[in-house]
Amino acid sequence: MKNEALEAARTWPRMKEVLRHFWKSEVGKQAGMMLGTLFVLVLAINGLNVLNSYVGRDFMTALAERRTDEFIRQAVVYMGVFAASTLVAVYYRFVEERLGLLWRSWYTGKLIVAFLSNRTYYRMKEHGDIENPDERITEDVKSFTTTTLSFLLLILNGSITVIAFSGVMWTISPTLFAVTVLYATVGSYLAIKFGRPLIALNYSQLDKEANFRSALIHSWENADAISLTQREEHQQIRLLKRLDDVTETGKRIIAVHRNLGYFTTSYNYLIQILPVLIVAPLYLRGQAEFGIITQSSMAFAHLVGAFSLIVNQFQSISSFAAVIARLGALGQVMDQ
Repeated sequence: MKNEALEAARTWPRMKEVLRHFWKSEVGKQAGMMLGTLFVLVLAINGLNVLNSYVGRDFMTALAERRTDEFIRQAVVYMGVFAASTLVAVYYRFVEERLGLLWRSWYTGKLIVAFLSNRTYYRMKEHGDIENPDERITEDVKSFTTTTLSFLLLILNGSITVIAFSGVMWTISPTLFAVTVLYATVGSYLAIKFGRPLIALNYSQLDKEANFRSALIHSWENADAISLTQREEHQQIRLLKRLDDVTETGKRIIAVHRNLGYFTTSYNYLIQILPVLIVAPLYLRGQAEFGIITQSSMAFAHLVGAFSLIVNQFQSISSFAAVIARLGALGQVMDQ
């Protein structure tokens, strides 16, 4: 377990190397234009979110004070902001998927060329240095490119969200802002503590799943030989053993998911009530309008979400670390 986790940690420099080669490649300029577009769209999304918090505040205040004309006006503005947010969010997702596909196509092509050059494939099979290179070139590359891009954009979006909503939160209540930072910090620490075993377990599970599929393919491709030699029982024992390996590791992963799930679910539920508990006394004492409660809830949710990337994405991060380790090992063997 420790060796697998250590291997995962050692492959982060290789991930940065892959990124550097991608941006300097023949498709780097196109990728850069897409990334620039995504940056502009992230700014637009956060700007609309901040605007939405103010519109929502005025909308709820007009409703609480029974001001019909203001309520209708704010409702129209509310719908306009929603429509603009929808257009920007959908196009953002479109550009992200296209950039991910471009990166996957480039990276897979580079690995195929390396795999077939200088009889690398033959030497790898002869020495048995790496398991399931086909799985790593196809599924692992797909997971690596899409997940890396997703995480990079989440970090970018989270950073801009912190900048955009910190001012909003501070004007509502400095106490609420401090609670937000503390809540997210403690939550991130506990998520790492509960979910750390997933990195090594996911690394192991990926190989065991690939071994199981490989054994099934072997049985199918050698059906005539198995039938002729009547080795069905031997194949059955072999396949069931591979299945048991997959199942046992799967049980351990599910157990860790259960423990992490208890924490993340309660963590996300508390987000709904904490800002109300802090801001409601201001409204009850007449120091804030009713819409402030809605705005504080929205700002709190956005800020905690930005600070809580590890909490909300830890299961994906653990799988991602395993994928990086597998691709790093593949690249290292190819280089050798």
